[in-house]
Amino acid sequence: MPRNKGFIGWLMLDIIALAFLKYFFNWSVIDAANSEQGKNTIKYVKDVLNVIWFYVRPSALYIWGIIVTFLPARQSIL
Repeated sequence: MPRNKGFIGWLMLDIIALAFLKYFFNWSVIDAANSEQGKNTIKYVKDVLNVIWFYVRPSALYIWGIIVTFLPARQSIL
């Protein structure tokens, strides 16, 4: 039987994993991100995501426009 975990479960798992890394291995995400290699890695990932978004954005906006047209209009109470 498959078990479904929600967002909070994954968030708690990430926090516990980071605490485990800090306590047992004295490794910090902030220290890793502030290092020169960490900054270069973050910049690289950001550039890759920007390129992907550049190509995906028109299709995503088109599909979003179609979805919005099928949503019922909200009527204001006032």
